[in-house]
Amino acid sequence: MTVIMTTELNAVNTMLSSIGEPPVTTLDGQQNADAAIAQNILLEINREVQTMGWHFNTQDEVTLTPDVNNVINLPANVLRVDVNPKIKRLGSPSSTLPQNDNRDITQRGQTLFDRTNNTTTFTKDVIVSIVFGLPFEQLPEPARRYVTIKAARVFQDRMVGSQKHHAFSRGDEMRALSLLKEFEMDTADPSIFDNYDTARIVMRGDAQRGTI
Repeated sequence: MTVIMTTELNAVNTMLSSIGEPPVTTLDGQQNADAAIAQNILLEINREVQTMGWHFNTQDEVTLTPDVNNVINLPANVLRVDVNPKIKRLGSPSSTLPQNDNRDITQRGQTLFDRTNNTTTFTKDVIVSIVFGLPFEQLPEPARRYVTIKAARVFQDRMVGSQKHHAFSRGDEMRALSLLKEFEMDTADPSIFDNYDTARIVMRGDAQRGTI
């Protein structure tokens, strides 16, 4: 049998099995109340997990441009915005320091807000890092597994509330989180030089010499 990635239907059926309910064959036009609740909880947990920000759903150095009203609108699936984006890798041909923007800029709803000047008006582009909320089936398998197990534990707690089952599912959840963190370390290749304050010190000499 061919092994495929976990689908949203697979995830919902795993959640149903945690309370002893039979699986469903489709999520389209769902009439099963338990399955509908499970699907909503899966969406809730998917959003919660992705809000943490992972390599697979974070995009650095995104340029946001004000519209004709000088407002910067954000895509509907933006979960977090950081106006101090990660620097490019040291040693790469295009290594540069990020913009030096001293304004306190934050997300308010679907727009950017300048807290320093108390305004939503922007007269120039802003470079940011964005954490996007992705559909379940755009996640890598370790993330799908963790979201499924966590959602199943929450679903079981809300629907049944058995402490015995909770302890068992909590152990599964921790193992799934460990696998996701291992996947993150393997794929993201994190470095202390991704931090602006650290990189600015290291690259100060090159900047003064005009080599970057």
